[in-house]
Amino acid sequence: MHSLTITAFGFAVLGYALYSFAIAISKRNAKFNPRGLPGPALVPWVGRVHDLPIEYMWLKFKEWADTYGPIYRTKMLGANFVIISDESIAEDILVKRAKVYSDRPVIRSLFDSKSTHGSMEYLPLMGKNQYWARQRKFTHCYLTEASNARYHGLMEFEVKRWLNLLLTEPDNFGFSLEDMASKVMCQLTWDDHTLSAYCTKSAWGLLKQMSPAGPITNVLTPLWHLPHFINPWKIAERKRHDEQQAWWMDRLQETRRLMEKNKKRQCFTRNFLETAGKTSLSGDYEASSVIGMMALVGIFTVAGPLYYFLVSMIHHPEWQIKCQAELDKVCEGRMPTLADMPNLPILRACIKETMRWKPNVPTGVAHECEADDWYKGFFIPKGTRILPLDYAFLRNPVKYPDPETFRPERWLEAGWPTFQEPLAKFPSIKGMTSFGWGQRQCLGQTLTQDELVVACGGLMWAFNLKKKISPVTGEEIDVPLNKSNSLLIVKPDPFEMAFEVRNPIRKAQIMEQWTLAEVKDAEERAAFLRAAETEEIISLKA
Repeated sequence: MHSLTITAFGFAVLGYALYSFAIAISKRNAKFNPRGLPGPALVPWVGRVHDLPIEYMWLKFKEWADTYGPIYRTKMLGANFVIISDESIAEDILVKRAKVYSDRPVIRSLFDSKSTHGSMEYLPLMGKNQYWARQRKFTHCYLTEASNARYHGLMEFEVKRWLNLLLTEPDNFGFSLEDMASKVMCQLTWDDHTLSAYCTKSAWGLLKQMSPAGPITNVLTPLWHLPHFINPWKIAERKRHDEQQAWWMDRLQETRRLMEKNKKRQCFTRNFLETAGKTSLSGDYEASSVIGMMALVGIFTVAGPLYYFLVSMIHHPEWQIKCQAELDKVCEGRMPTLADMPNLPILRACIKETMRWKPNVPTGVAHECEADDWYKGFFIPKGTRILPLDYAFLRNPVKYPDPETFRPERWLEAGWPTFQEPLAKFPSIKGMTSFGWGQRQCLGQTLTQDELVVACGGLMWAFNLKKKISPVTGEEIDVPLNKSNSLLIVKPDPFEMAFEVRNPIRKAQIMEQWTLAEVKDAEERAAFLRAAETEEIISLKA
């Protein structure tokens, strides 16, 4: 009897302890968790990690949005998330309340991505601090100057190179597509297109590292805190990070050495070195980082939509014909340039519809709430991650009737909710939700639009884009519509296709224009070096 009493007492104490613990957790959650918002049931300590797929995560978020409404909450391993699937709510929170919602969450598998302790490499991922403010101003200034100068003709030059390469190496189009985008950025940042291969590798390496579908430590975050010597994720990231930063610094130092010899043409790095005392950047380390980051971001933000433009045109040849007819009329046989953009609304509509139909950043990029806040009776605590679900925005059937179908006419014909005039200005991809919100909008929107117009216009001018015929079966090889990576910025899985030159005259034009462009570039470089040598001689005599 005595033992039973002790056992009963023990169970009572245990029960009271569990009850007290549950009350404490409840009070803590009441203080630190979102309140009032609907959302999926949460498993203690885990949240919803157990059934959130790493691949195509945006589809699950959209499924929950359809169930729980345009704003809902969830939790993953202790981190609060608020998912927004309605543009007006995103506008209310991320734009109108930008002072509270412009921070970024920590990317666990990067070393100090928020730059709270002096690291300065990752402008798009930085917390809202002094480094972010001055680097954003620096980047905006440099990209605006490049846009005003129409990128010194670099986009047209690299597209001519790419089209000529597609004549001889069409099956290698995936590499050459990314290399074209990389060469544009390497020319702008360091005046050296030969750096493109390494820069592309570095870009995708960083993108993988910062994506939920990258290292497992981005999902199972406690693993990141294992001691370094038994932590393969930290060891790998330290190697990647240090090599990337050293390479960026080498590019700046090499530019300085060539400038001392008067052998470096205008580029972002030269501009910085010439005006270093007039910027708010702290020095070479920060400058090499922000310039290097511009180069990386300019690759995957262009490559993804360009891949999907190929996919959309293959599956919708009727729009290829419309684009080609428009180009032939406007350009009268030559390859389009940036100057032609106002006169190419059909081409712009196909580009914009591609980016709506196959969004480049389907999950959106998370913001972080900087202070406790209330929104329409819902409590959003400090530290909550706000995810603007771009896939849902661009599938809104009210704004985009028949949202699953590729319909560029929605941007061109009166009667569609998205139609705007004048067609010399609209449609424009600038301002699309894919570029982010409020103070976190992408600074490279103009560059992305300009490069896509030149590249996609060049493709339509030069080729008929088709499915490839299998040499074994004689049948068309399918180009999948719904197979992609699941990184933060997506691109389709590798596929095969055919680039059929439109006619023999066009083939000759493609080759001739590249030959002439190459000769002109070599002459300009030689003239620059001769002028620099002359200037050096005069300086020495003086």
